[in-house]
Amino acid sequence: MKSINMQKNQRLVQCGFTLVELLVVIGIISILAAMLLPALSGAKDSAKKAQAKTEMQNIAGAVRQYNAEYNRYPIPPQISKTLTAASPDYTFGTMHMTGSRSKLLKNNKGESLPKIASAGRLQISNAEVVAILQGVEAFRNGRQTSNRNNKLNSRKVMFLNAKNATNTQPGVGLDGVYRDPWGNPYIVSVDGNYDGKVIDAFYGRSGVSAGGDGEGLNGLVKVKGGYQANTPVMVWSLGSDGLASSDEKSNVGVNDDNILSWQ
Repeated sequence: MKSINMQKNQRLVQCGFTLVELLVVIGIISILAAMLLPALSGAKDSAKKAQAKTEMQNIAGAVRQYNAEYNRYPIPPQISKTLTAASPDYTFGTMHMTGSRSKLLKNNKGESLPKIASAGRLQISNAEVVAILQGVEAFRNGRQTSNRNNKLNSRKVMFLNAKNATNTQPGVGLDGVYRDPWGNPYIVSVDGNYDGKVIDAFYGRSGVSAGGDGEGLNGLVKVKGGYQANTPVMVWSLGSDGLASSDEKSNVGVNDDNILSWQ
């Protein structure tokens, strides 16, 4: 009887140690997971930034190719006629035409995006630029584009390849807006007076781009009218937070994670 009891106790001890060992393993796995998750999240964010950078370079390259093909930039006539000598460039920002009115686009959470727009003009998003570059006559939601009857891309050249998506998702939505990996529209500014340079409606502001000793931040140059990039097209993303503030410098706060094609 004593031998039987000892055997039972030994089995219980063995089971007890097995349970302790299991708890130790679970604890180790939990610690490793806690250590790895931030790294995995950082890697995922880095991958999205790299994707955004590539897509922005593709947009900028497509605009240049369009100019080489047609000797003009893909700026719709309704925009071209609003350009002036004092303000010759145009920013396709976060405002989008719905019927006869422009409304702020929303992010994938249904929240309105910050207003990025050329002041005092008709406001449209990058959808019209993308439609011209892709030779699209109507958006997938049925609304006509500026390229109706292929009048702005008569040779039907596909200058820009981009995946289709639903609205507020990364890619070209049903409304024609090209959104970044976080679901926010790419901001595109195009040279309207063909001087090979452009002032973006947001980064052209002194409060955003003025640096020390009169130099501009992010490689921009101070000129009459704002801070200018020595390139005919500027493309940028609001980054992972989907925010931009004209009350902060471009290298701090919510502007710090914005991704720029000209850097």
